[in-house]
Amino acid sequence: MTSATSTEPAVRRPRYLIVRPAPAVGGANGGDEVIYKRSIAYLQRSADTELFELQPVGKVRQILEIFRGAPPEATRFTGGDNAERLAAVLAASSFDVVCLFNEVTFSYAGQVKAAGIPVVLIAQNVHSLVAATDPSAIARLLRPMAVAFERRWYADPGLALVCISRADVEGLKAAGIHRTKDLWIAPAGAPPAKSLAAGAPILNEAVLTGSYGWWRKRRDLKAFAAGDSLGTPVLATDPLALEILGDEGRKVEASEVDWSAGLRFGLITDAFVGGFKLKSLEYIANNCIVLSMSDIAIEYEGIPYADEFMRITPTKAEARRAIESILAQPHEGVVERFREFKAACMARYEWEACLAPLGDAVTSRLSTGRPLENVA
Repeated sequence: MTSATSTEPAVRRPRYLIVRPAPAVGGANGGDEVIYKRSIAYLQRSADTELFELQPVGKVRQILEIFRGAPPEATRFTGGDNAERLAAVLAASSFDVVCLFNEVTFSYAGQVKAAGIPVVLIAQNVHSLVAATDPSAIARLLRPMAVAFERRWYADPGLALVCISRADVEGLKAAGIHRTKDLWIAPAGAPPAKSLAAGAPILNEAVLTGSYGWWRKRRDLKAFAAGDSLGTPVLATDPLALEILGDEGRKVEASEVDWSAGLRFGLITDAFVGGFKLKSLEYIANNCIVLSMSDIAIEYEGIPYADEFMRITPTKAEARRAIESILAQPHEGVVERFREFKAACMARYEWEACLAPLGDAVTSRLSTGRPLENVA
């Protein structure tokens, strides 16, 4: 008796090339890095991946790209030997999909398309939205460049596009980009939630997390610090943020803060809307009521008590009034409502669910590339 031999072809794991900007010095804990690491780890569960990091170029090259019409934020990795190195990697291996993480990599999409490989764009920001919501005069000057850049890449029907927020998709519509297919929203997920002690009070303490290397974020924090006192000490860990905050800042180590002790107030001092504020989820997970100068309320629509605990406070004075108003209320009722709000946020922004659209976007490109069945 002979055993039957299967005639089914073997199915191999897909192979993805991950293209991302090289990490900035001192930026290993920024929101972008969190998203890169989580996203890449998610894709690696079902595919083989190779990482390619673009290296930053000099100021002269960046200025040249700006004169060619690129928004300043998208020029830091265009040029140098990046294209030659990428060409060598594409020639040396067979990839089913190339994932371009962050809009600073999008200028290489044409090179990848020319190699016949499907492309997925994973945007961190929609810069026309950043410019449209930035109150400065320079932002108004830069917006046409951002719109042109986005119409070239984000609107390309041959490229799958993943945005990080609902606000970004609305920003694209405002720029005249109305994609009806091959568009996904994969927001950042929430970090592990800290417990909140029974009978926890509302503490008269504010918190400021994150890094402030980007000129826009640094400018807005300086404007915030220049105003009248918040009337509440601001706990911070970032040295630059502490320097800007001056006497209002209080240096702490994140590991030293007892997040379960009570509700605090988490500050978002950015005056512009950029991507999805990962910081807001960090604050909520750490039992902080969010006070945001930028309007990110759209991401929390439908969540109980979002109006109460996701406060849009465009000025420092409004933030101060919000703190005073909340502190004046019976703490027990506020804390119980916050518990319900927090639970709903953690459920909506669970990492697995948030990353699923990214996986869908990438696997959708497999049908346009080489077959996954081994023919040898």
